[in-house]
Amino acid sequence: MISSKIPYDLVSTRLNFWYTAIKNNLINEAKEIKREVEQLIMNMEENQDVLLYYQLLDFRHELMLSYMNAKGLKEVNETYEQLRQNEGNLTGMLEYYFFFFMGMYEFRRRELTTAISAYRIAETKLNDIEDEIEHAEFYFKISEVYYYMKQTFFSLNYAKKALRIYSKYDTYHDHTIHVQCIIAGNLMDILDYEGALIQFKENLRIARKINKEYLVGTSYMNLGICCNARGDYEAAERYLKSALEIFEEGNHSFLPKTIFNMAHALCKGNRKTDAKIYVEKGISLAQMNNDVEYISKFNILQGLYIKEDKHLLDQCFTFFKSRQMYGDIEDFALEAAEYFRRAGRFEMASDYYHIVNIARTEIKKGEIIYENKNDYLGIDDSREHRYLRKFNKK
Repeated sequence: MISSKIPYDLVSTRLNFWYTAIKNNLINEAKEIKREVEQLIMNMEENQDVLLYYQLLDFRHELMLSYMNAKGLKEVNETYEQLRQNEGNLTGMLEYYFFFFMGMYEFRRRELTTAISAYRIAETKLNDIEDEIEHAEFYFKISEVYYYMKQTFFSLNYAKKALRIYSKYDTYHDHTIHVQCIIAGNLMDILDYEGALIQFKENLRIARKINKEYLVGTSYMNLGICCNARGDYEAAERYLKSALEIFEEGNHSFLPKTIFNMAHALCKGNRKTDAKIYVEKGISLAQMNNDVEYISKFNILQGLYIKEDKHLLDQCFTFFKSRQMYGDIEDFALEAAEYFRRAGRFEMASDYYHIVNIARTEIKKGEIIYENKNDYLGIDDSREHRYLRKFNKK
């Protein structure tokens, strides 16, 4: 009797199309292909690797949705727990994707050092991946985490690797914009605001040309952040309002970030009454999504500008330290120190200058750790950390 089962290589081909749609943030197309794949798998020839590939892409699909929409990670967490049950059965390409997607997941949770550790393991498996674009995707993602950790040299190094690959092709303008955002962010960290503004304006031009609304919003948001950093609060407000119009309509995951930066610019521009409206709105949204990072960031604004509550500030810095977010500690502690110095409260200012120095020391330690290529796996005893330790012992 001739088998009526669907060949697994056909399903594998559709899985590749699904992954391409996911990487390009094509939500509707990805959902449609996912439904098709689920029907095919029900009648597929038995193949464990194809089933595991499906589970990995389902996880990546949920990560995309959490990125494109302002919502929590509940669905992603559930998919992640299901995926981990098969961690011992992964080899080659599948093992690479497991650690690559784990890195993305940990970054989304702002577990930065765990994300770096997962990416570093994935990098050892990158040779199993023939697709050059996938290499560029990896380089971009790891550059993003290094940027958040203020590891400027490493971030720029990987971002430029990604850019060299994407620039060979005519169909990856949106990916190029993402990489250029990281490069421009690093320019801001070395105080080259003019260079960053030029890049963000170029990103806006390209985003309009390719008609990607969320990238237009991202460009406006980044222009606002840059103007805020250089002290041009009126320009920052204009750009951020344009970003908010786009992100509120699409309920994008950058909505809390944009609201925060609007509140931040208003606080720094001494418009505390207006800022308070955005702070309250942002806290409500962050709490609804269990977004612990932005709950703490909005509380920084509350504790510094609106309530002047040192206890609340200290709670926020404790949270940032627990996530090894030393870049944020440096920035916010310096802002607090300058705020209290201008107010003539020199003892308070001194306390926060001390925190700045500690953060800078930790950032410098990180440079040494990564330069020596010793994975920092943290001291947390969660299952993710234990798994990474176990893997490194193999």
